[in-house]
Amino acid sequence: MTMKLFDVIPEGLFQLLSGPNKRIYAEALLLLFDHAQTERFGIRYEVMRDLLQEMLETYKELGDDLAVTDEEGQDAAPERDQLSLEDITRAQAGAVLRRLERLRWIGVETRSQFERFIVLPHYAIRIIGVLKELCDAKTVEYQRFAFLIYQSLTGDAAKHQPCSAVLGAADVSGQFRQELVSLYNNMKHHMEQVVRQTSIQDVLDHHFDHYKSQIIDKSYHRLKTSDHVARYRMQILNTVQMWLLDRDQLEEAALDGVTSGMFPSQEEAEHAVRQALFFIEDTFTGLEELFYQIDVRHNQYLRSSYDRARYLSQQNEGTDRQLARVLELIGKRHDAKDWGRLFALRQVRGVSEQSMFSPRRKRAPHQPDVHVKVDVPEDVLAELRSYNRERMRKAITRKKVDDYVLGRMGDRAEMEMEELAPQTAEQFIMLGYVYLYGSDGGSGFRIKRSETRRILEIGGYRFDGHTIVRKEGSGRR
Repeated sequence: MTMKLFDVIPEGLFQLLSGPNKRIYAEALLLLFDHAQTERFGIRYEVMRDLLQEMLETYKELGDDLAVTDEEGQDAAPERDQLSLEDITRAQAGAVLRRLERLRWIGVETRSQFERFIVLPHYAIRIIGVLKELCDAKTVEYQRFAFLIYQSLTGDAAKHQPCSAVLGAADVSGQFRQELVSLYNNMKHHMEQVVRQTSIQDVLDHHFDHYKSQIIDKSYHRLKTSDHVARYRMQILNTVQMWLLDRDQLEEAALDGVTSGMFPSQEEAEHAVRQALFFIEDTFTGLEELFYQIDVRHNQYLRSSYDRARYLSQQNEGTDRQLARVLELIGKRHDAKDWGRLFALRQVRGVSEQSMFSPRRKRAPHQPDVHVKVDVPEDVLAELRSYNRERMRKAITRKKVDDYVLGRMGDRAEMEMEELAPQTAEQFIMLGYVYLYGSDGGSGFRIKRSETRRILEIGGYRFDGHTIVRKEGSGRR
């Protein structure tokens, strides 16, 4: 059952990240998340308040004047002139924790000895985890996703718990697709950033410090070389096809889904398993298009970076050169008449007919060439007819093959292929058509393949020694 978003998270949860102090609250959430990983059963309230106080003092030392307010919107430390820095930051740390509790980012429990502990709700843990992943540019191992999917579909889990194995493989496929789409969108984000740089040094810094380190080194280069998923792609697609074509295996997976309590009925379980297999197949079938679009986006970034650097170099070249010459002339104490050589005079022409945009001309209506009818001489027509009749006479049709085989068979119900042993190249070609038409079911005979493959070599020609059987209803020749 799918729930609505605000049935899971409380109202006003994201107000914390929209005010003037959103950065301090974001840092506080990440600090809470880090300590929640070690203090699994709750963080002591006093310990967390001391950690937040230390963080606020660091912000103060860096010159950030933060006004952390309490629930009622009043300053958490109103009498600032009478309090020390430690008292102010301690009051602000308490205000941060109270607001986190009021917006239900955290929960506060009072346990034995009246000691208070901070716990993170399940939705807060997941949301903060996603925010932390956005801040940490980690290396993505794309081949790991393909290996996990292949292992789920072919390993021991697929034999003992097939339903869970298929659904787990579909979840990993969704994560794999999401990572590739994120890489594609992240390239666009970096492309938009590089075109906003205002100096060549900023363009170079962005290219090498951001794009190369975060995109090329950690994702794109690995995806195109050592971490490429081509090693498992075809194996996964073949395995999915085997699952979809094996009715017994699908029923076994559906039964496992009902037995494990994942689905109420076998029909729903089988439908879910099929949809999961289709999703995996669609993911790995569409990888070529996704890789192509990622390459296109990467080339767009490189082009944008190059164009931006070239534009800035052209814009700044004249000014930088003129300033350098000014300083040089000032150092040499040249006369004022030499200063005229600093600035190049450019000729500016007035508006003329040649400089204005010329309107497009309407295309003239198409005038087709006059069709001239040329009569073909009768001797040429007669030659063409003779050639076509001869070509049709030599053409091998199904009727000719039927007449050839049934005529050699006579009144018999079957005969061996070696009786049609070819003596010429034309007969060998006819033998190929015997194999072809005897296997498609549309002729008066059929090929009965021998259980043990026999290769005959007669008259310098090699062919299979099968049996030709007359079909019921075909007339005897």
